[in-house]
Amino acid sequence: MPAACGLLAVLLGTAAMIPSLRAEGWSATALPRVDANTPMAQVARSVDPGFRLVHPGSYDGQFYWGIALDPVGTGSAHHAFDNPPYRYGHPLFGWLGWLASAGQGSAAAAALAALGLVSLLAAGAAASALGIERGSSGAEGLFVALNPGLLYAAAHDLAEPLCAALLLGALYAYVRGRRPALLACLVLLPLSKEPLVLVALALAAWELLRRRRLAEVVPLVATVLPAAGWWLYARLHFGAWFTTGDNALGLPVAGWARALTDAGVHSFSPDPNVNMLGEVTIVVLVGLLGLLALAGLASLRLRGPVELVYLLLAAIAACLAPIATTLLRDALRNTALLVALVPFVLASPPVLPRGRRDKGYSQALTPPPG
Repeated sequence: MPAACGLLAVLLGTAAMIPSLRAEGWSATALPRVDANTPMAQVARSVDPGFRLVHPGSYDGQFYWGIALDPVGTGSAHHAFDNPPYRYGHPLFGWLGWLASAGQGSAAAAALAALGLVSLLAAGAAASALGIERGSSGAEGLFVALNPGLLYAAAHDLAEPLCAALLLGALYAYVRGRRPALLACLVLLPLSKEPLVLVALALAAWELLRRRRLAEVVPLVATVLPAAGWWLYARLHFGAWFTTGDNALGLPVAGWARALTDAGVHSFSPDPNVNMLGEVTIVVLVGLLGLLALAGLASLRLRGPVELVYLLLAAIAACLAPIATTLLRDALRNTALLVALVPFVLASPPVLPRGRRDKGYSQALTPPPG
């Protein structure tokens, strides 16, 4: 089942890429969505004269592509970024693109596309394996393979599939007691997206509360140090923290209320494309938010560390500002990791380490008599 879920995720991710690739002569440079009327276009054309540009329709993949060209901000590409401190706050996907392309700018876009598919494969397999570990069939991997936010991200050279692979990989390593793999994933998580620093802290808090053994907790907390060191370097190098000028967070639920309000207004637009998009946005957001809220309520049981991780990430999602919610693509992207965790907090039994199950949690895994 893990292999099947991973392969399905790859097939669907590839299918999501094909329409864009076909429209642009099968060039992977179409996926990062570099704006033709910005300095990023000049960088792109200097690397590849045939680079496929867009206007309008640019998106964040262009900055991961830029990091793949200029991984530590010492080259020229980062000068074309809209907000270098923010973009370099989560550079891991771009760094991997740099490694996979062997530093060749002309190969960076294709490398990022391949990495997105590999990440979907790993995330789908890890979710399925994590489900099997807690006694299910492994169908949890379908919440990766059929996840619109992850598929959209993979088709636009974005980091969410990598984040999902690292998050689910960390949880799988945790329940299997594979300490080196767990620590490696936790080190990388904050460099893929800054809020994922909360994963290590959530696992540390769970260990401290349940086992009260500080020696087990210290290595988990220490995994945030490499990211902290990078953020300090970026602050000194770029002259600002990655949060400077970023308005992605606001009052709880306000961003989602604005998204629904705007969609309602758009649903009555005389432009048929706008009103249809408004109607689709309403029903998708209502269903999505209902699912996430139900999973949030289930997580309050705190049966295991996954529930704590879910609650912390859901708290951030609840505070997303309109800039991160009003466009349906952004709403799907920014909740993709929560959707991937939904089956683990809704269904029984809980996700717990093997040793812990053997020494006191076996009741959660054993059905009642009769």
